[in-house]
Amino acid sequence: MILFPDGRRMLGVLAAPLLVALLAGCNAATPYPNPDNPIRGARVSANPYPPGSDAYCRTYARQTAANAYEGRIDRSEDGFGVRQITEEFARRDGARAYQRCRAGRVN
Repeated sequence: MILFPDGRRMLGVLAAPLLVALLAGCNAATPYPNPDNPIRGARVSANPYPPGSDAYCRTYARQTAANAYEGRIDRSEDGFGVRQITEEFARRDGARAYQRCRAGRVN
């Protein structure tokens, strides 16, 4: 047993960072977007373009579409047809996001 100089046990102090480190591995295992995501160019980061610009809205739309696809797809069960339909829905969500962004509504 590891003790602090004043006699208290150190187990609780060591357990919390260990738990956080182990859970971080769950998020680091799968890249985003996944390699088989058909929405290319989306990335996890802040939008680097000035808000309201066409480049900003295109990035916003791409990220929205990738998020929609990732949220709907089930890689272990979905077949080719379901993936195509899911991709189409995600692209439609991205197109709507682009129109919202161009209108000044990004929330």
